[in-house]
Amino acid sequence: MPRAAPPGESIHRRFRTVVTIVYVVMVGLMLWQFAQQWRGYWDAREAQKEFRVVRAALQAMAAVSNERRPTVAVLMLEDPEPRRWREVMHSARRTTDGNMDELGGAVRDPACRNCGALVPSWQHARAQLAEARQRLDATQQAARNEEDLFAGFNQIVSVIPQLSSIAQTSATGVIRENADVQSYLLVARLSGVLREQAGVVAQQFAPALLRQRPLTAQEARDIAGTMGKIEQLRQMLQPSVRVLPPALLLDYAEVEQRYYGEAVRLLDELRQQAALPEGPSITLLQWSDRYGPLVPPIDRFRDNALALAGDTIDRSLRSHLLYLLASGLIALALTVLLLVMLWRFRMKVILPFSEAQRFILAVASGDMAAELPREHYGSEVRDLFNALNVLKESVRKRHQLERERTRLIGELQTMAETDPLTGLLNRRAFESRARVLLADKRSGEAVVALMMIDIDFFKRVNDSYGHDSGDKALVTLATLCRDTVRSEDIVARFGGEEFVILLRVQAATQARALAETLRQRLHQTQVTCTDGQMFGFTASVGIAFRVRTGDTSLRVDELLREADDLLYRAKENGRDRIEMAANA
Repeated sequence: MPRAAPPGESIHRRFRTVVTIVYVVMVGLMLWQFAQQWRGYWDAREAQKEFRVVRAALQAMAAVSNERRPTVAVLMLEDPEPRRWREVMHSARRTTDGNMDELGGAVRDPACRNCGALVPSWQHARAQLAEARQRLDATQQAARNEEDLFAGFNQIVSVIPQLSSIAQTSATGVIRENADVQSYLLVARLSGVLREQAGVVAQQFAPALLRQRPLTAQEARDIAGTMGKIEQLRQMLQPSVRVLPPALLLDYAEVEQRYYGEAVRLLDELRQQAALPEGPSITLLQWSDRYGPLVPPIDRFRDNALALAGDTIDRSLRSHLLYLLASGLIALALTVLLLVMLWRFRMKVILPFSEAQRFILAVASGDMAAELPREHYGSEVRDLFNALNVLKESVRKRHQLERERTRLIGELQTMAETDPLTGLLNRRAFESRARVLLADKRSGEAVVALMMIDIDFFKRVNDSYGHDSGDKALVTLATLCRDTVRSEDIVARFGGEEFVILLRVQAATQARALAETLRQRLHQTQVTCTDGQMFGFTASVGIAFRVRTGDTSLRVDELLREADDLLYRAKENGRDRIEMAANA
């Protein structure tokens, strides 16, 4: 009998092959895990860079808005201390320039991979601001022309939407990289817009206050529109406020008390005074002194929300860095552990197996003196499997975080396509889906109909029952539209009190019958106000048709224009009616 195994069957050679394969797999898994942590760390850094852009843009918006008051005092008012106001104006401009420079540095940061696309917008906003200042300063050198002054102020105001667009674009990037700051950034951005609208509505009163005359019809409509936007911002803020920490809730409570309470009440009082034939009873400077102190709570709310967002992003960056270092250390530790375990496996399993083989061969050859090792061997292999389970659990948690992030991005996309008040599609989503429906030629329904629906005398509803009741009327009409049409028809809020429905039917009469059903159901519907009053309302409908023939392509913009013309005809012919093309 042989006393040794043949060389080709050596257990040591097979063990070395298995060790090599296991080691390569383990190193690959650890390197993959390290790469995942590295990617998370760089995503957190990108979120920090884009947040810098968001914060700088919102601060620049506030600074531009703050320029208007001292500029008004210098250029329009007969103030007893013009030098003081000039110093305040120049100080405000320096603050704005500093914020604009900070924004410029943020968007031009080479370490921010998504910020470079915002540089043209920043350059355009800065150039427009400089041009507006030059235009206003030029009026000091010549006879004062109020039209030039208001044009200059309007040019300054037009800079703010450009900064808001920069903030919104970067905020989307921050949320994409770090979803934990979504609520903070949303309330900060809405607060920035609210701060601007608060300045806009004050400026809209300026011509009447300066000339001590009543508001014109256009000015009254503009002020009413801005007040509506301010109330709409309040409605948009409230759902997000519910998830904020207590400190921010206190800040928002001050906004509710000081601005939405006192300031809005002052605006309503001034609007009533300015509607009288003799005009308002206070001067522009007096109004500014009363209204101005009620606006800073909005700035505090915005700044504190930004501070919390910044702290959250910084914590995320630190945690990712910690995870990255820990991942590297764990990878190193696991490598050492694997080698130790393989060595122990050799000592505790392979060598004992060789001893057993030697013993069996020795006994087979007649050597009765051969003995087995007396050492006790434990369960080292089970320890290796436990180490692998630890690595598997870490990977599983990483996948779970990735799925949650994908889900949040999907929710953001849904929010971007949906009207927040009615839950219907917004205009952009409607146009996109309408093009798909018009391009689909598989349906057996040859007629395409587009209804444009508009609430009659909607401003009267808002004036009589309040904007909350006006919103309820919009939600009521949206619900009736959804309940009346089929699930495959496209229903959207097109803007304001206008709704559109795009559907395919066998004949034009079917669409008219559907519109008539909607109109009759609206007659039977009552809206309940917050004070218990009930009211009804009507709507006018314009219906445009196209018959699909052969390869003829249909365009949604042509249908919209025709439906809008028909809706206008319905308004002219008495409202609460349906107008459709004569050839239908």
